[in-house]
Amino acid sequence: MSEVKKIKLTPDEIRTARNSAAAEKTLNFANKSMLAANLAAAEARQILEAKQLIATQKEESASQARAAYEEAVANQAIAEQEMRAAKDAGEQARADAEAARVAKILAAQEAAAAKELAKEQARQRAQEAAAAKIAQAEAKKKAAEEAAALKQAAAEAKKRAAEEAAALKKAEAEAKKLAAQQAAAAKKAAAEARKQAAAEAAALKKAQAKAKKAEAEARKLVAQQAAAAKKAEAEAKKTAAAEAAATKKAEAEARKLAAQQAAAEAAAFKKAEAEARKAEAEARKLAAQQAAAAKKAEAEAMKQAAQEAAALKKAEAETRKLAAQQAAAEKKAEAEARKQAALEAALIKKAEAEAKRIAAQEAAVARKLAAEQARLAAQELAAAKKAETEARKSAAAEAKRIKQEEAAARKAAAALKKAEAEARKAALAPPEPVWPFPDEEVSPA
Repeated sequence: MSEVKKIKLTPDEIRTARNSAAAEKTLNFANKSMLAANLAAAEARQILEAKQLIATQKEESASQARAAYEEAVANQAIAEQEMRAAKDAGEQARADAEAARVAKILAAQEAAAAKELAKEQARQRAQEAAAAKIAQAEAKKKAAEEAAALKQAAAEAKKRAAEEAAALKKAEAEAKKLAAQQAAAAKKAAAEARKQAAAEAAALKKAQAKAKKAEAEARKLVAQQAAAAKKAEAEAKKTAAAEAAATKKAEAEARKLAAQQAAAEAAAFKKAEAEARKAEAEARKLAAQQAAAAKKAEAEAMKQAAQEAAALKKAEAETRKLAAQQAAAEKKAEAEARKQAALEAALIKKAEAEAKRIAAQEAAVARKLAAEQARLAAQELAAAKKAETEARKSAAAEAKRIKQEEAAARKAAAALKKAEAEARKAALAPPEPVWPFPDEEVSPA
């Protein structure tokens, strides 16, 4: 092994070596400080990133906690709503049960009302049947009364026809008597006319005789007076001529009047005889017409009586037929009413049973639905509470972890600050000599 040879250095070399060693030491320390600073910066960046991550995680945890809380609140609200829905369903089920009970009561009331209506209808039909029987009896009584009235009317018609026939015979006899009386009166009038004509003829003759006598007296007076006065003779002649003319005229008038009276009497006799014959013919014709009318009236009365008897029989047959139809219709209506009442009672019973069954089914479904909703609501409420507890635990654990990370970050920051202070302190300290050069080996300059 070779021996190390010691070289004696000059003070400048020693100082330079010292400075170089100090500089190297300072550089090493600066490198260490820089490395520590870089490490601290990296740790600070890591801490910052950790803080940011922690902040993000805190925000996410807070968001998750809020979401979990909101979800728990929503679940609780849903659970409350479902509880309310279950309660409402229970109330609805109870209301449906009450409605079913009310419907059952109403059905019972309607059934009772239907029974009462059926009884009332049966009573009315019985009353109508009794009224129909009474009406039938009244119709029979009325028909009997009408038959009696028709018989009485027929008897009255026969009696009236007999009376009219007797009256016609009496009228015929009266007409014959009147015709005989008129003929006797006509004959008497003719005899009176002839007697009057004879009397008028005798009076005319007497008048003629008086006229002749008056003429003779006039002539005698004219002769007696002829001697008295000639002047008056002409006047007397004129008067006599006038009187003669008047006498002739009166005679002619008397003859004419007698002829007219005779002709009038003859015409009156002929006319009275013709009137008598005509009256007799009219009386015979009237008697024949009255007899024919009496026969026709009797035939019409008999025909009317036969028609009324036939109508009475037909009315009695129609009444019996109507009564039989009414009785059959009443029996049919009564049977239909009983059938309808039985059908209504069966329908009411069926409806009551169906209502009971539906009410029981609805109540069971409502109870089952309410129980299911209550169970689901309880499960959801328990799940919501469990989720809320889990969220709280997770939030507490996250908060604890965040606190621990914050404590670690604070601890790392404190260590970094301490390292930075140590580095600053080391940078400010004077460099130490690297080589241990003793003072006695340093040569003087």
